[in-house]
Amino acid sequence: MFSHRDLRMESVAVQHKLCAKVQKIKSADFNLINIVDTKHFGFNRDPFLKGWLTMPESLALKYNDNTGVRVYGVIRKCRSGFKIGPLFADSYAVADELFKGLSSFAVGEKAYLDIPEINKEALQLARSYQMKECFGYARMYLGPAPKLPYEKTFGGDDV
Repeated sequence: MFSHRDLRMESVAVQHKLCAKVQKIKSADFNLINIVDTKHFGFNRDPFLKGWLTMPESLALKYNDNTGVRVYGVIRKCRSGFKIGPLFADSYAVADELFKGLSSFAVGEKAYLDIPEINKEALQLARSYQMKECFGYARMYLGPAPKLPYEKTFGGDDV
């Protein structure tokens, strides 16, 4: 059953001024990051996530404010350029700060971001960095779609 489209957006990454609240994820953060990840994916990916957060040629960032870690993002080397995903944030402003930190890791390289088309703020974020759609694809489920927080998904990675 069709749920919605995801759009792959692309641009060339540039250096940005980084916010002090955007920090590298450390091993001590894993349990909190796993809770955030489980809410967004709908199931616990513990063994996979441990490897995902520590891949070579990648960077995993959290946004840590006075309420603690509630969001995170990852950028990783892919065949051509770098892919940002996931990028989970509870507001546009936080997604923007994480995006700046992640894209600064790949300055001068192509950067890709897969966004759920139903998240209009994610589309706005991509466009604010002159990202262009390079293709789109359907998100489909066997049976009803799970109730996931797409309004907080600014970049997905269906892995």
